[in-house]
Amino acid sequence: ALPSQNPPRVAVTWTSGAEQRRADQRVSGGRATMVDPEELMHFMTLMAGSCAMHVVIRLVWGAACPYMVGKEKWASLPIEKQYGLKFALNMGINGLLAPLLVYPALARNPPLAPNGRFATVVMPRSPASTYGCAVATGYMAFDLGSMLIGYTESVAANGKAMFHLYVWHHLLSILFWPVAILNSSFVYFVDWFVASETSSMWLAIRGAMITLGTINTRLGMFVQLAFVASFYLSRIAVMPDLVNSLLGADWSAVPKWQANLAATTVPIPFLLNVYWAVLIAKSVVKVVTGGSRGRKGEKRNSKRA
Repeated sequence: ALPSQNPPRVAVTWTSGAEQRRADQRVSGGRATMVDPEELMHFMTLMAGSCAMHVVIRLVWGAACPYMVGKEKWASLPIEKQYGLKFALNMGINGLLAPLLVYPALARNPPLAPNGRFATVVMPRSPASTYGCAVATGYMAFDLGSMLIGYTESVAANGKAMFHLYVWHHLLSILFWPVAILNSSFVYFVDWFVASETSSMWLAIRGAMITLGTINTRLGMFVQLAFVASFYLSRIAVMPDLVNSLLGADWSAVPKWQANLAATTVPIPFLLNVYWAVLIAKSVVKVVTGGSRGRKGEKRNSKRA
């Protein structure tokens, strides 16, 4: 279910007294001042822990795949199919864990500032925002490193154009999401971007079932419908509120460099989601009308959205 339809007048967060005092010390004239070293260390520790967890999962799951699938069938799979299966569990776990962690911080709109515009700085922020973002960016750091190390397999699995799209998607998220979280500015948007990863869980399951030849079953139909529903609910249905919150933001409450950064980077996921939504809609239309999907399009959309 989506959060309350009525935007709150004030931010409601759960935090300790120490965190509240640090937040008070970091606000001067309504603007955040500097990143707290303790918060930075806490965030980096969580992010590194998430990345390390995914490395371990990948090693264990990758070693188990031939036995789970069957050695003979595994050996017959093309290299790009093996690649997809090896990383499916990581994508699925991130698509479940990160949205669950950030869920308590979600709201339909940011709280309102005294001037009646949507607040861009909310302090103290919800710890759910920190945990969700750190876990998600930790996964992206792992996935980005894996794609670069396994460049040949990744390009074969996704196509060259989509490979570069994923690299830039991960890189920009890793660079800029923590900036927003640690400065408690534009956190609302990062929260929803993290929550949108929920569709990746179903996409991972779908990709694995396509590889194993079990997608044309009742369970496969359920997974495909769940993926489409989760994508549109977490990425497209919420977009009007996100756009409205961006246009109505209180830009005066943040330093100019943060305002320029947000104005430049926040719309990028909007464009990507619209692009992916069009691809998904085309696939759905082809399935409904009985058309055949090309192998190239299937391969390019099999990793994540």
